[in-house]
Amino acid sequence: MRLLLAIPYFTPAYAFGGSVTVAETVVQDALAAGHEVTVVTTDVLDEHQRIPQGAPAEPAGATVVRFPNISHRLAAGANGYLPRGYRRWLRRNIAGFDVVLLHDVYSMVSVGAARAARKAGVPFALQPLGTLSPAAERGRPLAKRLFLKLFADRTLRDATALIHSTAAERQDFLDVGAEASKLTRLPLPLELPRLSGIAPAERPTIAYVGRLHEIKGIDQLIRALPLVAQRVEDVRLVIVGPGERYQRQLEAIVAELGIGGAVEFRGFVELEEKFRVLESSHAFALLSKSEGLPMAALEAMATGTAVVLSEGCHLPEVDGTAGLVVPGGAADAAEALVTLLLDEPRRVRYAAAARVFAADFRREVVMPRMLDFLESIARR
Repeated sequence: MRLLLAIPYFTPAYAFGGSVTVAETVVQDALAAGHEVTVVTTDVLDEHQRIPQGAPAEPAGATVVRFPNISHRLAAGANGYLPRGYRRWLRRNIAGFDVVLLHDVYSMVSVGAARAARKAGVPFALQPLGTLSPAAERGRPLAKRLFLKLFADRTLRDATALIHSTAAERQDFLDVGAEASKLTRLPLPLELPRLSGIAPAERPTIAYVGRLHEIKGIDQLIRALPLVAQRVEDVRLVIVGPGERYQRQLEAIVAELGIGGAVEFRGFVELEEKFRVLESSHAFALLSKSEGLPMAALEAMATGTAVVLSEGCHLPEVDGTAGLVVPGGAADAAEALVTLLLDEPRRVRYAAAARVFAADFRREVVMPRMLDFLESIARR
């Protein structure tokens, strides 16, 4: 199978979150299964930098074609990916592929690939990785609705298949008018850690891992910490993830509350270190306003860490089994965190259930199914 994957940001642009890791996993496992894989993407690396032209392709064996964005600031700051030469390349090359996989909705990278595939008669699948919903809590609702009307409605209409990971994401598709007959559930293929035997942190520790962005509710988590500290002695919060601009705002909240000694910002860390943070923590918290699928929460559960999630994480099945689900405000989050930190038997019970829940998303379970599915629509 000759697979073309279209995504606005790709390895090593890990600053753009779990979408990059998922795309990398798809490419690695497709190559390992003997398929040919080409990735079309842009040159964005992070908020400040571009990937140099001529940089080696990662992972090895893939063909990665990077197109320079007309404006790096527009691309990195406002999802304004406008890659030079992209449409011309698609016109010349897309007919040579058996199937196209889109890992994005709201960019001209996906729109260009969808239209070129439609014109060339090449089947394509859209897997938006939880980014589809234009609801207000997901951010930029007016821009998303306008983009849907002008461009993405056609992508949804022309797609051979629409891939969702959860019941909530399936509803996102239906809410924007997608055909139910095109919907297929495939959990995201995640590189989830296994228990390594790391000892718990000496201090009661709450972890947040992921991009530093206002939608993630990190400000509420920080405001919850003094409430937790009233009942849990020497508690601390470790915040791991990229996002320099928003980190400065969060640091201001920490200073305002006078809790600098209890909050640690680690910034971006390598995968192995991230998993160490998760496994050694007593609880993981994500109070996001809205998530398609909270990958960091699944990583935490895979390490046997009980979780406190907001309702916006759209994993209601976690509540009372692998952790606790709360509305998302500081007071409710604090109460849930105190419960986990002080009730060790419950925390241990949730941790065991969390590992079982996360197992369904392991790449070794998901990727054979995904590749079979892509082959089936290529034949179709």
